[in-house]
Formats: sequence, C-alpha cells, structure tokens
Amino acid sequence: MKGKAQFINRELSWLDFNESILKEAQNAEVPLVERMRFLGIYSNNLDEFYKVRVASLRRAARFNKKKPDEMGFRAEETMLAIEKKVVELQEEFETTFSDIRRELSSKKIFVVNNKEIIAEHKPFLHQFFLSEIKPFLVPVILDERLPFPQLDDAGLYLAVQWKPVGESKRVQFALIEITHRLNRFVKLPTLQGKNYVMFIEDVIRYFLKELLVPRAIGEIKAFAIRSTRDAELDIDDDVSQSFIEKMTKSLVQRKKGQYVRLNYDADIPKEFLQFIVRKMNIKDETNITAGGRYHRRRDYMNFPDFEKKELRYPALQPLQHERLRSSLGIFNSIAQKDILLQFPYHSFHNVIDLLREAALDPNVRTIRITLYRVAEYSQIINALIQAAQNGKRVMAVVELQARFDEKHNIEITNALVRAGVRVIPGVPSLKVHCKLIHISRKEGNTTARYNYIGTGNFHEQTARIYSDFGLLTADNEIGSEVRKVFDLFANNFNQATHRHLILSPFSTRRKFADLIQFEIENADKGLPAWIILKMNNLVDAGMIRKLYDASEAGVKIKLIIRGVCSLVPGKNGLSENIEVVRVVGRYLEHSRVFVFAHGGESRYYISSADWMTRNIEHRIEVSVPVHDADLQREIKRMLDIQLASPNSARLKGLHPQIAQRNSLVLPPLKSITKKR
Repeated sequence: MKGKAQFINRELSWLDFNESILKEAQNAEVPLVERMRFLGIYSNNLDEFYKVRVASLRRAARFNKKKPDEMGFRAEETMLAIEKKVVELQEEFETTFSDIRRELSSKKIFVVNNKEIIAEHKPFLHQFFLSEIKPFLVPVILDERLPFPQLDDAGLYLAVQWKPVGESKRVQFALIEITHRLNRFVKLPTLQGKNYVMFIEDVIRYFLKELLVPRAIGEIKAFAIRSTRDAELDIDDDVSQSFIEKMTKSLVQRKKGQYVRLNYDADIPKEFLQFIVRKMNIKDETNITAGGRYHRRRDYMNFPDFEKKELRYPALQPLQHERLRSSLGIFNSIAQKDILLQFPYHSFHNVIDLLREAALDPNVRTIRITLYRVAEYSQIINALIQAAQNGKRVMAVVELQARFDEKHNIEITNALVRAGVRVIPGVPSLKVHCKLIHISRKEGNTTARYNYIGTGNFHEQTARIYSDFGLLTADNEIGSEVRKVFDLFANNFNQATHRHLILSPFSTRRKFADLIQFEIENADKGLPAWIILKMNNLVDAGMIRKLYDASEAGVKIKLIIRGVCSLVPGKNGLSENIEVVRVVGRYLEHSRVFVFAHGGESRYYISSADWMTRNIEHRIEVSVPVHDADLQREIKRMLDIQLASPNSARLKGLHPQIAQRNSLVLPPLKSITKKR
C-alpha cells in the first residue's frame, strides 16, 4: 500500500484532536465552568493552528502549488479541507456555547447582552463604564483616505457603523480596540440570589453613543472582528548583530506579518465587511471566516465561577514526593535511589527545591540547565540568580526561538546575564527542546552528578495542568552523558557518543528504529514482541513506516497519541496489530514514554521528543532510560490505566479508528499517595 492511503493528513488529524477538546465542552459529566474553559482551550488552539500551520500551508501553496509533501498531500487540497472542517466546527462551537449558557442559567448564572440589561443594573454599569472602561478606549475613525490600523493578534476589536443625525445616506465607520488589560467578563450585582455577567464588549455596545460624543449619532451598531497573522519569524544573517538583536528585530516584524485569518460577526453588513477586507488587503476569501457575536474566545478559560465549587473540578493539592520529605536532604535522597516525579500530582516545588538547595549547598560547584519555556514570574529563574549570587557557576541554555515565548526568553536571558549566569542563547538552526538539569557536587574526593531529565518545561504554572514525568537520578553514567550534552552546547557543538541517552538530531531515529527492529526479529522467532508508545504527536513518515513493518511482522503495538496521529491504525495488510487511543480530560497529556518488550527485559524511556521530523532531525532532544524496576512499574501502571479506560461515547466526527478516552484524575500511585 502506497502514498496517501498509508497516512492520515497531519492537519486534519490535528483538527480531530481539537474537536476532541470541543467534545469535552459538550460532556455533561464535566462541570459547567470547566466546559466553558474547554471552549477557551479549543479557541486558543485554533488561533495557534492558523498562526503556524495554516500560515505554513499558504506559503507552501504560494511557492509550489502542485508539489505534495512526503506523505502525498498537496497544500491547496489540505487548505480546502481545513476550511470545510473549521466551518463545521464553528457551528458546533456556537451551539455548544448556547447550550452551556442555558445550563448556567439553571444554576442562577445569567450571561446577558446589551439588549437584556435590567433596570436595577443600569446605574452600576454606567458608573463602571465611566471609571473602568472608557479611559482605556480610543475610537479610530475609518476612512477610505486613511490607512487601516494594524490589528494585533492578541487584540479584540469592535467595528462600529453609524449614521449621523440629519444625514440619511452617509454612513461612517470606526474601530475600537478593547485592550487585554480590561477583564473580559463584568460581574453585575447579585439580585435575589441570581448572578449576572456580561462580556465587556456588550457593555461598550450599550454605551457607544457616549463613547463617540460629541458626534450627533442616529442609528449605531458594533460588530466584533479579530485577525490572525503569520507567526513565522524571519531571522536575517547579519553577522554584525547578536542573535538577541536579530530575534528582537524579528519579533517586531511578526506584528506586521501577513493576515492568515479574519474572523467577523456574521451579522456585519456586507458593504462594511468589504470595506474592512479591502483596507486590510486580504485577497484570499478562504482567509475570511464568519463567526458569532463574540471573538477572542480563549478568554472563556477565565469565565467566573461565582464561588460555586460544583462548577469546577475538585481542587487537587499537589504533593511533595515522599522521598523528598526526608530530613537527609534532596541530594542524599536522590543518591539512595532514582526518583520519578509525576506532574501535576507531584508539586513542581520538588524541582524548585532542588535548585534552591543547590544554590545554598556549599558543596555544589556547578548548576547547568536548559530553558525552553518558563513562567512569567519564574521561581526557577530566581533560584538560578540566587545560585550565581552565592558563587556557584551557573550555565543556562535559553532557547530564544521557543514560539510565542521569544520576547519573554530574551527578558530572562538579560536578567540571568546581569546576575552573572553564563547564558548560551540556543543553537542556530536547531531548537534546544530537551529538559535537563545537571548539578556537580563535591563529595569527599569525588564529584557527584545529580540530574533531572524531564518531558515537560520548567514552568510552575503549566506543571499544574500538564501531565509530565521528571526523572531525578545520581547514576554516574547517565550524569556523565548529561554533562556531555552541556559540553556540546558550550564547545562548538562537538558531538559525543552516548550509551544511555538517546539524543536528537544524532541518534533518535537510528536507536528507536533499532529497538523496533529488535521486536520485529523476536516476532519472527515466535517470541513475545510488543511496543507501547505515548506521545503528543506521531507524524514522522519514516518512523510510521517502521511501525507498519513491525505490525506486519506480528508485533503488538499500542499507541497513546494526544494530538496529531498520521498513522492509520487497524488497517488490513498494513497496521492490523496497531491500536491508537487519544486521552483527553482535565489535564493536558504531555509526557512522552516509550516501552519495548525487548525479549523479557523491557526497555523504558521518557523523552522530551515526539516522533515528528522536527523533533528527530531539527531539535536537541533527550530520551533517558528508566532503569529502576519500581519506577518502571509506576510508568507501566499509568499506561495500563490509560489503555484500559472505557471508550468515550463522544466519537462523532473523529477518525473512526482512533478512540477517545478520558482520564480526569490518575488513580492512586504508590509514590504519590503514601503518607507518613
């Protein structure tokens, strides 16, 4: 079997994934405000999809219309399929929002618009508008003779149309930007036990005439619009500029990137929409998408719960790992036995405490770390600065090209440099995506190496909502190899050999292909042969073909793929021994885990890398073996739970051979729940 029949289109598979998020918003078992949050997640995902993937497809179609990608899909065909699917999902989204709004009213929470305001709320709203909203709004009059304002991707806009008094035919236009500094939701006073909330744009709609004073205005209406731009950065090769200078310049240019999407209120008059499209110089009709009354719907993630606990998931208090509570100290605990952290069930403070103890420990000589994304007010950064101020040698590899975090990473780079940290600002042409900490500590006459190798970022906020693994180990051989990775960054990118770590772009494809081949050979011999893989995305054509080979040889393969899966499961003559499930629920499944039967001596790996060509060939990624038998059992138990979960009934519209399963809270695991 050849060509497209072997693969699921990457972009359409992603839309299937995002549809599974929308299905969670429709799930009656999910608390109501959490369902609103899933609508926000769906919308935020779609925004990024257009900024990155659709923008990339448009560039591909523009420069080479007929050339297919390595899986046989042409960009123009894919864009047409995307447009059709997005329109369908848009209708489903609006229906879901209406359903949630109706169910909220049964809980005495009423979402009201500017035409539904009751008399008792008018004095409050007027005062709120004058003091909290109006000072932040500056309407821009639109005219054929004037350039159209540049729209910010993060912005929300009202396109206003009105007729002046006494001029029956002349229509005038204005644009109002609603700054992100204003809370999207305005809570109104509670009346007789009923709670009320308004979108801020509806408050503005109600007071439009006051906003446009001193003009004498007759009929006036406002319609929401929102744009999305190409997020690609163009980094020039000017050798006279530092990489930070080039990145800063590119970020400014991103704000002027081509529009790839314009969302508009479907009720906007045709002539007004044509005026906006013409002034924005949007020529491709597929860039223009009709929508509902409200845009920038990622804000739904912050919909108020009015302190009604039943509308939220029960609070989960992350725990300190039982072995890190020891009075012996973190380093002694790690030296005794490897430790596996499981976020969000374990607190991310376990990692912060490691760095803080290293910063204060007189025996610690050096701290090395890779940073891809960190929190806005990062305790990780504070701990590194403290360590440098205490005389430790601190080295941080900061990836300046982490998409949408570039500006923040430039800021933390500058802060670290001021504190005396040695900063390596990424690697040109390769993204540093691995998650590593390496601590050198003097113990007697030797140097001990303590290491953290993780699947997720050093980001204390996302660690509360992303499911990830982090391995703490004092294994000297692994520690020596982690040190070699940092030497690779520091010493002209010289490649070293590794027995334990699997490193992209040098060995990931080869070593995992070898592990699959070993299963194939065992299957040919009639020996037990199986593979379990868990990752965010499976897209690389070469690795998919290798899995097909294994399936044909009789290797039993189970895949847990959260997002994009281009592999076609369960197809006779191709993949009948492959099962794929998608786990969606309260937490974002983010960990990458690879397990191989390996002739009865199972091999377990956790990794920062998905099986995408970019992760295998164009990024620095690290996969680490988990040798400890107890930790292997913990990982296997987690995988078994997710594979054994009942199939969700919410499969309509998803790829028929990829089952959606739900895992809201992981059942108790020994290292998490055991208390002293």
